[in-house]
Amino acid sequence: MVFFYFIGGIMKPMTDLRLETERLVLRPVVMEDADDMYLYARTYQVTRMTRFKPHQSVEDTKQVIENVFLSRPSKGWPEAFAITLKNNGRMIGTCDFWPISASEGVYEMGYALNPRFWGLGLVTEAASAVLDFAFENYDVRRMELKHLKCNPASGAVARKLGFIEEGIKRQSAKFDDGYDDVVCYGLLKEEYYDREISEEVCSQRN
Repeated sequence: MVFFYFIGGIMKPMTDLRLETERLVLRPVVMEDADDMYLYARTYQVTRMTRFKPHQSVEDTKQVIENVFLSRPSKGWPEAFAITLKNNGRMIGTCDFWPISASEGVYEMGYALNPRFWGLGLVTEAASAVLDFAFENYDVRRMELKHLKCNPASGAVARKLGFIEEGIKRQSAKFDDGYDDVVCYGLLKEEYYDREISEEVCSQRN
């Protein structure tokens, strides 16, 4: 079965879905990503931030790809993007968005990255492209983003993307060793387009 998505009013197969940035290629997650995904999905560094248990084997990762990522189109959810390096095709993370209430245009965004590539601006680069794709091809009125208070780097990414911090859900994330606060951000459609206009004006001036 082949699933489709709309872009520019034209229906295209998901296999054609591809976003490019300066250093990255973003394309749908596939089962062949299991080995690369396992390299970071087994680490406590990543799984604590995403609130999933570390994968114990590549088979665990394959099950997650099957049940979490590959099942999305059948539910009517947007495709999840694999973050791959343009220079060698290596898969180093994921970036996606999903409906909280599609009828009201409310979606949430998330991302995960192999720790070896932290601190290079790659998440911001990938998330910016996915955010553009979301607002330009889906009826998004409001995009939300959340991160644990113990992960301020994710908050820095949110602010670079134009998200506004809206509040903190205190001790709402439970872990084996206690609780953590969740910081909540939002980006409205008009704010997104205002940001795009501002960036275009700055680019023209430079």
